[in-house]
Amino acid sequence: ETMSSAVAARALSGYRRLLRARKTLFHLDLRALQESRVAIRAQFDEHRNETNPANLEGLMIAVDEAEHMLLNEIVQGKLNQGGNYEVKVKQQHALKGDVPANKIPTMEPVTSSTVEKLTETKPKVEVTKTER
Repeated sequence: ETMSSAVAARALSGYRRLLRARKTLFHLDLRALQESRVAIRAQFDEHRNETNPANLEGLMIAVDEAEHMLLNEIVQGKLNQGGNYEVKVKQQHALKGDVPANKIPTMEPVTSSTVEKLTETKPKVEVTKTER
């Protein structure tokens, strides 16, 4: 009983963390908010009856990784009035691994070949200077 209640509390905590992370990422995108909520719920429902401790631990690790990905590894572009996608890249998106807080992260530059790959689907990609 104690083990199952501890696992349930950890799962509920993970579920709530994922819901908060999706709100951070998709805060202005109602469709993405709805679809991500449904997808997160579906994943938790799919594994609701899991009892194998090794599988449960793997699922909890997956929750931690998914939260990290939502908060630090995905940026969402927004179509602006000029017909371009505007993306605000934050410092955490450029970090690779454990980097001291005082070290400025670097990102690979956006090159013409990167832009060509992105524009194959026809949105226009415009690289602008970052505001500090």
